[in-house]
Amino acid sequence: MFGVISRWIRHLTARYPRNARALVIREALKGVQAASLRGSAFTVAVQCLEDPFYFGLFGAICQRLRNTAGAVAELVVVRSISGAVGTGWQQRLGRSSVVGLVVSAQWIRAFRGVIDRVAYRSLSLAHPLADLLDWLRSYRIWRSLKGSTDITGLEVLGVPTGDLLNDSYLRFRPAPRFDSTDWFVIRLIWQAHRDVRRARKYFSSRRPHVYLTSYATYLEHGIPARVALQEGVRVYSFGNFVQIGKELSLSDWFHTPDTSSYRATFESLENKAERLALAEQQLNLRLSGEIDTATSYMRVSAYSPTSEPLPDVAAAVIVFLHDFYDSPHVYQDLVFPDFWSWACFTIDTLQSAGIKFYAKPHPNQVSRSSEALEELAKRYPGLPLLSERITNVQLAAAGILCGVTVYGSVSHELAYLSVPTIACARHPHHAFDFCRTARTVEQYRRYLLTPEQVPLTKEEMRRQALAFYYMHNLHGDAEVLSLRQRFVSFWKTCNTSTVSDAVLTQSFQELCDSPPFMAHIERICVDFCPSWKANTSAGLEREPQSASI
Repeated sequence: MFGVISRWIRHLTARYPRNARALVIREALKGVQAASLRGSAFTVAVQCLEDPFYFGLFGAICQRLRNTAGAVAELVVVRSISGAVGTGWQQRLGRSSVVGLVVSAQWIRAFRGVIDRVAYRSLSLAHPLADLLDWLRSYRIWRSLKGSTDITGLEVLGVPTGDLLNDSYLRFRPAPRFDSTDWFVIRLIWQAHRDVRRARKYFSSRRPHVYLTSYATYLEHGIPARVALQEGVRVYSFGNFVQIGKELSLSDWFHTPDTSSYRATFESLENKAERLALAEQQLNLRLSGEIDTATSYMRVSAYSPTSEPLPDVAAAVIVFLHDFYDSPHVYQDLVFPDFWSWACFTIDTLQSAGIKFYAKPHPNQVSRSSEALEELAKRYPGLPLLSERITNVQLAAAGILCGVTVYGSVSHELAYLSVPTIACARHPHHAFDFCRTARTVEQYRRYLLTPEQVPLTKEEMRRQALAFYYMHNLHGDAEVLSLRQRFVSFWKTCNTSTVSDAVLTQSFQELCDSPPFMAHIERICVDFCPSWKANTSAGLEREPQSASI
């Protein structure tokens, strides 16, 4: 107990975040003095995250916008439910307003010099009466749920938040499935009310020209993005490696890339044979056990060589399980509320039909997923589970019939190996035909009961899989590909504990100094401040911008 209290005291009394990576990046940011043009009316709001990658990325963007367009930068401090994972006393303390304000202040001080002021704080104590009314509203909503297992259609103060509430519960409770009777749901709904009210006040009154966010899922990311869009503020997300700085909209507020035009765009390209050959070369590298750009988020390749024994999977359906605690609503049109209900429905359907199948755990799931797997095994005694180390190359070579996923990358990987798949969300491959994609539960059931159906010839499946891979990972001019490479490189250095401070600083500076990064930010300037080029070319006097946070 004394050790825990001592750690809390050291954590809360520090001037800056107790995050060595962030402090290294802060020193690099100090190398460029903030400045602005007189009379600037360009305001950029950025998300404050306790993450060295986004701290560096958004700090660098703000510096660039300040120095080229004289932008005023404001910080949206979203820390709330994300303050801890779990519901014990330490986790409740971590989510408390007092601790949240202290920890957020450390990050705000770290941003000083590139941020002018705080936009708003999710855990502000400035409006106790409104917070009390929010709690009463939340309690009434919670009582009205009456044990519902799907709240994805729920709105809070006119903002669709059901999917955000659902995913925040799975991640931060944590739990493999949503339980509306849990008291923690009230806490989530209450925070949703507070976030919507604070975000709406800020975005409707201050009306920044642009809001920069990391992801668009969970309460902390999704609510500011959705409210900003409702208020007519343009929102850019940096939550995927394909469309860096994706502009969100009211019809697509997901941070995942929009892949709906992939097929048509590829067919319009010249030299398709050469592009397919390049895609095949790169995809074969992944299948041999190397981690490519598309799978750089994974700790271990799903295709690492293994001597794991393979059971008789010939003519079997393989259910590729997801991380039960991950956010399921990162794509549109998800048929099920969470991965648990999807897995149970899939197993029930296949078992009742007598269809041979195996379930394969996700190779990069969080450690808690083992508990969910144990619970799944208790629910289904004798559940045929494969080792997560068995590769899809082995499964395809052994003659599996079909793969089943919600929206995983396994779809195009299996298609290249001449195996069809079934999915049930608007996944990255939905523009192609090698995966049968269900739009309803009943359609999904029909697909599961006909796993032998093959939508395409093996040759066409392979071709479409390579076309997808090319569009998703290799398409773009030199500037786009260079920006993606530096973006991923900086992300990796921030998330690799063995990387030295010098290498981290170098990776950060290479991103900031790269012409593609500067051009990317300048395009935002042109969108929101068309006169910036005229101002800078006229040589208007610059003056230091004081920080008021």
